[in-house]
Amino acid sequence: MNKLIYLLALAVLASCKLQQPTAALQDPVYIRQFHSGVRSMLNAQNEEAIKAFQACLEKDPKDAAVHYALFQIYLKQEHYQEAAFHTEQAAEFDPKNLHYKRELAFMYQQLGQHQDAAVVFEALLKADPKNIDYYSGALKSYQELNKPSKSLIVIEKLEQQLGENPNTVLEKFRLFQQMGKTKDGVALLEDARLRFPTEPSILANLVDHYFRSQNYSAGFGLLKDLVEADPENGVALLMYGEMLYRSGKKDEGKKYLHAGILSQGPSLDQKMNILIMLINDKAPGGIDHQLEPLVKYMTQNFPNEAKAHSIAGDYFYVAGQIKLAIESYQQTLRCDPDLYPVWNQLLILEYEQESWTNLLLDALSCAELFPSQPVPFFFKGMMLNRVGKHAQALESLEIAKSYIINDNALLAETMLQIGHSYLGMQQQEQAMAAFKEALSFGNNELEIKYLHYFLQYKIEINQTTQRIEELALKTPNDAGIRFELAFAAFQAGQYQKALQEIQSISTKEFLLTAAYQELLGDIYFHLGQALEANNCWQKALTFGEGSIVLSQKTTQKTYVQNP
Repeated sequence: MNKLIYLLALAVLASCKLQQPTAALQDPVYIRQFHSGVRSMLNAQNEEAIKAFQACLEKDPKDAAVHYALFQIYLKQEHYQEAAFHTEQAAEFDPKNLHYKRELAFMYQQLGQHQDAAVVFEALLKADPKNIDYYSGALKSYQELNKPSKSLIVIEKLEQQLGENPNTVLEKFRLFQQMGKTKDGVALLEDARLRFPTEPSILANLVDHYFRSQNYSAGFGLLKDLVEADPENGVALLMYGEMLYRSGKKDEGKKYLHAGILSQGPSLDQKMNILIMLINDKAPGGIDHQLEPLVKYMTQNFPNEAKAHSIAGDYFYVAGQIKLAIESYQQTLRCDPDLYPVWNQLLILEYEQESWTNLLLDALSCAELFPSQPVPFFFKGMMLNRVGKHAQALESLEIAKSYIINDNALLAETMLQIGHSYLGMQQQEQAMAAFKEALSFGNNELEIKYLHYFLQYKIEINQTTQRIEELALKTPNDAGIRFELAFAAFQAGQYQKALQEIQSISTKEFLLTAAYQELLGDIYFHLGQALEANNCWQKALTFGEGSIVLSQKTTQKTYVQNP
């Protein structure tokens, strides 16, 4: 039984890196006391272990193994002062034991005694000059002491023993920079580049140095070597690609730019800046559709980043894919609603697409977020006018007017809508005053809009029609004016004339609007051509929402008067 306990104790000592106590061969009682401490330590009975080891030290205070055991216990308990004392004792009483000294050095680092740690590591290096841990420990201590010259000596010793490698070169370069010896550091890298011609880290640091020091010719000269040595270096790909692109080699530059955007290295902003450059470049052939996969990559890999969706919106807008642009801007604002320029762009696009329901909802949200911006209040008022809530519209439009500064175009449109509100409230005198102010800005398009409201409410149809005809003589090919002539004839019950007028419009963009198709359907219905009317109403819905009764026309398949 005693033999079994002794063998178990030896196994315990080996697992803890403990040596046999120095008094082991002279005193069996001492051995049992030591083994008792080891068993308690393994069972996490720290206080019992400390008592057992302290009892051993009372008999032999110079026992290094006992001191090391106490060091381990106190270290686990985070009692660093006690741990440091016992590891010092262990190292002192067994100076040939490098493990004790190593633990002592790291213990000094734990306590912030970096000078003491450096001394011990230097001693360890003399005893074992090929141990990489000792070099690392010494370098950390000198770094904490801000002694780059000492660190440089350690690195040179390491190279003498283990050979030079790119990591040691880069560390020496960093130390030269810290010492203010930039020229020496650059010379070191340039020399190392010859010995390690395909090592990307050396090339990358050289490129970075030259760009930071604004020596762009030297930096650009190395970029090609860097991307060849490290084709996964996304930042280098972007830099080299941009250099080629801006120098006129656009096709070649795009290859590197696309690869850089798809790589993992560059930041979101770096990728965004390149995409913005590519999207805004007005090439002779129009937008580069090869950018679309990159745009989708950004939104898929950065789904919660407003910037990614914003650049997608910009791309789809330039590419003429307006519905996708609207969706992208909407997603942008879900990520970050505090982006007023995006709100402004979204509201304008929804207006152009006749997406009236979304325009009202988004204008309401934007007005709450930006209560001093006129545009959301303007669109809010316009949409409230559309649904017949003229008093609420007028309130919103007056707010918009109060915030307009140096923007006559927006002021004129706002006054036009104010006139619309007054017409809807049957206050014709106030409406005329508002229209007069709007027309004072001298915009023929505004006059057409104002005349449309007169037709809508069937006010002075003959005089209104006469004025539109006068405008048509000046610009006979204006699709908007011809549309109003058709609308005037429709409101006057002259449906055949209305059909002739609307069919005279040939402007493609105008034909693809909900307003055009809906009015054409209304005319067909009143001419007894219900099937053609319904086809037009259905087509109108593909271009926009049209009037507030368009959906009723398509579902009921009959004409519904706009209230």
